[in-house]
Amino acid sequence: MSENAVGRRQALRGAGIAAGGVAIAGLATATPAMAGNDNGLLGSWMCVRQDDGTTDKVRLVLSFAAGGVIVEHDISPAGPPFTGTWSSKGKSFRATFWTGFPGEQGPDSVGPTVRVQLRGTLSHGMISATYRVTVFAPGSATEVVETATGKLTGRRINA
Repeated sequence: MSENAVGRRQALRGAGIAAGGVAIAGLATATPAMAGNDNGLLGSWMCVRQDDGTTDKVRLVLSFAAGGVIVEHDISPAGPPFTGTWSSKGKSFRATFWTGFPGEQGPDSVGPTVRVQLRGTLSHGMISATYRVTVFAPGSATEVVETATGKLTGRRINA
């Protein structure tokens, strides 16, 4: 197996967001500080995602911040953080977030970038979503080298 294939596979696994493929559960009742246009999404969620066609599950933290900022971070197994934007309407939400990886020449070289597009709902104290992961060739915003889809579920993390 080539190093390039391994790199793409690692990028896909690292890109796997609850948005695209891991499932977990739960959302608590929104507090007044969280009420408003966010429909109860503000805060962080412990999620599980699973890419379609695999049995592997990844645990992650998905955080929705004011101003439409989203941060995703795989924690088990660990992966790079993703950042991007989100919006909601009613109980539905959508998000797009990105990360990058070093190239084959080392940590300072250009590697693939990964985009995750998440579409989900908030229902009965849980978030659930489907996602699509797109891996782009090093240095390209258009050359797709791999894609994956999946599902996730999540539960609010209480402080």
